[in-house]
Amino acid sequence: MDWIVDYLHFTMAMLAVCAPQSAIPVFVNLTEGMGSREKAQVARQAGVTVGAVLILSAICGSTLLNMFGISLNSFRIAGGVLLISIAFGMMRGTEKRHTKEEQVEAENKDATIGVMPIGMPVISGPGGISAMVIATQIDKSLSHWSVVMCTGLTVALVSWGLLKVADKLAAVLGHTGLNIIGRLCGMLLAALGIEFMYVSLKAMFPAWIG
Repeated sequence: MDWIVDYLHFTMAMLAVCAPQSAIPVFVNLTEGMGSREKAQVARQAGVTVGAVLILSAICGSTLLNMFGISLNSFRIAGGVLLISIAFGMMRGTEKRHTKEEQVEAENKDATIGVMPIGMPVISGPGGISAMVIATQIDKSLSHWSVVMCTGLTVALVSWGLLKVADKLAAVLGHTGLNIIGRLCGMLLAALGIEFMYVSLKAMFPAWIG
């Protein structure tokens, strides 16, 4: 039961962080003129990319922190600041997850747009990578590791599923509907970022923060 609760909590948090619905307008724009089979291939590429990036981040997170001599609390504060900055952009509707250069490159290389920019950095961007690294450092038990890995796969599957029906969702929800969902995810993301910072500051300065 505890495993399921942890899995649901972390999955909801990661879906807010990665916000795969934010990739729908990008997907619709970059796949314009493609056939249904080509679009399905791009969606599949994006899903595989998201899963690979998130799982590799979880596996290599400890090595990266040790390599640069970064403590978990310091990284968690940095991750919290990053999540809050992304959240504010989402709530204002101004957050961009890829550069103009990446979009131009993607338009010139139709075969790889599922990998970049849709899979990364639109969905599995710095926020998602940071959250996966932090999650694996908080609890190194086997059960928690299985939660993190299953969450990474779930986010990948959800991303793939949303992109498969991206045209239909874009038609039904419209730009306004997607913006509303993005703003709700932004609020959740801001709360998660604040929680990251609070926990780390409390651990670093217990006498100041009760």
